[in-house]
This record gives sequence, C-alpha cells and structure tokens, in this order.
Amino acid sequence: MLHSARRREVHMASHQVTITRIPRMLVGANDIVFEVKENDVKLGDLRVSQGNVFWLPSGHTIGRVLQWSQFAQLIEEHGRRKRYKF
Repeated sequence: MLHSARRREVHMASHQVTITRIPRMLVGANDIVFEVKENDVKLGDLRVSQGNVFWLPSGHTIGRVLQWSQFAQLIEEHGRRKRYKF
C-alpha cells in the first residue's frame, strides 16, 4: 500500500542577538555581552571574555562557563558543518 507523503511546514524560530555592551579596549577585564532572544523571549546573555565564554540563562544568577579550548572542542564535536559566507 502506498502512502502519500505529507508535507510538513517547518516554522523556524526567530532569533535576535543584541550586543549590549562593547568595550573600547582589548577584551579582557570587560566582557562583551550578547543578549539572545528567541521569538522575542530572552533566552539569556552570552558573555565573551579573553579567557572564556559564559552563558547566563534568563532569570538565573548561576550560569555555565567554558574555557576557549573547551568551547572549540564542543563546537567541533556537536556543531553542524556549514560554509561561512564572508
């Protein structure tokens, strides 16, 4: 018996990423903070520093930190391959 293929609509979430603070010097003591939203709901802040990357979920006071070498390993293992367009 043949089943007709049903076409599903896939709705992509709308994401907004806002830089909330840009230091005027080399990243180090002053983090660069990205505010990340999905469908106008704040997911959290991504804080980038010279030594690590830190994720603070919205409404939380405790986040997660990765050293840059850990971040590189994580993205290599779990990130989807895609050609970057300059």
